[in-house]
Amino acid sequence: MKKILIYEYITGGGLLNEDLTSSLMNEANMITASINDCCHKSKYFTHNSFRDYRLSGTNDKEFIILRDNSKIYDLEFLREYDYVLPVLPEIDMKLYKYVKYLEEHGINAVISNSDTIKICSDKLKFYKYCKKYSLPSINTYEKYNNSLKNKLVMIKDRYGAGCSYNEVVKNTKNNGKIGNNKVIQPYINGDDFSISIYFTKKNFKVLTVNKQIIEYRNNKARLQSIIVNIKNKSYLKVLSLISSIKNIFPGLYGFVGVDIIVNEDAIFLVEINPRLTTSFIGIYDTIGINIIDLISSKKVLKNIISGKKYYIHNYD
Repeated sequence: MKKILIYEYITGGGLLNEDLTSSLMNEANMITASINDCCHKSKYFTHNSFRDYRLSGTNDKEFIILRDNSKIYDLEFLREYDYVLPVLPEIDMKLYKYVKYLEEHGINAVISNSDTIKICSDKLKFYKYCKKYSLPSINTYEKYNNSLKNKLVMIKDRYGAGCSYNEVVKNTKNNGKIGNNKVIQPYINGDDFSISIYFTKKNFKVLTVNKQIIEYRNNKARLQSIIVNIKNKSYLKVLSLISSIKNIFPGLYGFVGVDIIVNEDAIFLVEINPRLTTSFIGIYDTIGINIIDLISSKKVLKNIISGKKYYIHNYD
């Protein structure tokens, strides 16, 4: 049996110097519980998880209770494990910085490389990179411009994760900055999906396509719920898109979530999340794959046809 260490940022000590009031806490708890459940069922792994001392469940034997973050960066300790699985938000480049640290010290992490994470964590940099290689991403700008005048637009956090800040407004300005660390995009009307994928060094496996239910309150978007493992008539186009992404982002590795908008026959690439995302929670219950065992398995995964769906309610 190999050993794997789970570091989920919100529940695993990333907020030790802050109040435990993160808007991502519900999502983080679900992800942590799902990963630990898969680890318990694993054929190949024993595991430990970092755990903030203020949270419940600190008596579980697999948890490493943290009152400070020294263990998170303890290289001698990290090297006791065959793999480290980091699950950190892209906000403020947190994921990038930690993965860069692991790379610099030769820690074997199940995560995309830091160069790829750096591109995917910055919406403006991501758009420019996609445009360079003709991926169908959404036009992204640092300031208002004439092409957006009198149109609905989305204002987003440049370095945010998911719906950290997504506001829909009608652009009536011709120019000018939109605020620090914000970007602006044309509003795309369509259906929102995420694709849960496992990338190896040479290939990839699309696990599920998932419907995202986006709710708008006071013009602010938030991810209300996810339906994991839905059928999608654009599936072949999705596969083609993921194949292109693999070629253009060869540093993608491990668990990756790709967000898209489908508008009639057109597919728009919203973002690539180079980490394990909320949708992976439903993989085992829909297609019967233990996501942790994917890390060690050498078998070629066949497409699993399953009509089972899994509903994730992300917020109250």
